[in-house]
Amino acid sequence: MATERRPAAASAGPLPDGDGAPGRTVMAEAPEIRDRRIFPPEFPEGLKPRLRLFLSVDLVGSTPYKQTRHMWRPEIVNFYRNFDYILQRQYREFSGGLDDGLPAPEFWKSNGDELLYVCELQSLSHAHALMHVWLATLNEYRGARDEASKHLDVKSTAWIGLFPVPNAEIFFRRGTAWSDVQDPVLGQAEIREEFYANPANPSITREFVGPSIDTGFRLTSWASPNRLIVSVDLAFLLTGAYTRKVGPLRLHLSGKDKLKGVIDNQPYPTLWIPVGRSRIDPEDRRLGEVSTDRSTIRSYCEAIIEQNYKSITPLYLAGAHHEDFDWVPPYILTGIMRHWAEEKRHREEITGVVLIDD
Repeated sequence: MATERRPAAASAGPLPDGDGAPGRTVMAEAPEIRDRRIFPPEFPEGLKPRLRLFLSVDLVGSTPYKQTRHMWRPEIVNFYRNFDYILQRQYREFSGGLDDGLPAPEFWKSNGDELLYVCELQSLSHAHALMHVWLATLNEYRGARDEASKHLDVKSTAWIGLFPVPNAEIFFRRGTAWSDVQDPVLGQAEIREEFYANPANPSITREFVGPSIDTGFRLTSWASPNRLIVSVDLAFLLTGAYTRKVGPLRLHLSGKDKLKGVIDNQPYPTLWIPVGRSRIDPEDRRLGEVSTDRSTIRSYCEAIIEQNYKSITPLYLAGAHHEDFDWVPPYILTGIMRHWAEEKRHREEITGVVLIDD
């Protein structure tokens, strides 16, 4: 891994300024941070960089199923209940029942017949493990369908996003009217830190927004029961080092197509992992020649990321040690520090209280 080049979005070269052009170095923006992995004690927990994996599973055939049956609710309820149960059990079994401190996928929200999960990634091996668990869950769920639900299959998509730049978390306090919020900027900061102090707080709900989230939802249209679609940045991450315990994933690259509004409407690579089968069929070659070579896919993904570094997720793994992506990309750190400075300035203007850093 030491011989590999980092993608442009994670390089230590010239940094983009506000409009993306080469600009100042990170130390000019954030002189208080000497180590890109260590933040000052007073730095807000909710602004520390985090790379998250997003996983979508969606029922296939649910619309005609509902239209043609009077009793369809039990099958939909079973999907909600059974899939989550299988996922959590698969994760426990994969981790061997050990509490290694690595987070498991957690339910984010539902979107009709689509279930969405999220997990904060800690390392390359953690990312590989989660994807193996997710694939095992898809296979088990599909194999466990009974006669009543055999017409309902599932399709899946996976992508990643870095927070709080370039993506963002939006927090809501249940039962609070907008008229009760005195200042939206301060309100978000206060709820954010309250959430990070106690993520189990039932009065706070969280939403994820940003370019990576938009890309992920666009990619769901390419998914099929036999193909788990993955984003280009996630595919690049998954072609990195892996441990013997999890092994490599069977990534495939088959052509490219446009995703509306994504990377300036330039063709986006079709990257996927087969679900429940081991051979390539004619459907896979519909969009072009299929490549399964790990180095070819990695180089291709890196080129796409370098060409579109302003809109594709830069990579950072907070729990990584002496491996790729164990430091915050400089221009991301610049953006975070800029956000923090603006937040402090706004607080001072609104409250008249000047915060003095140690």
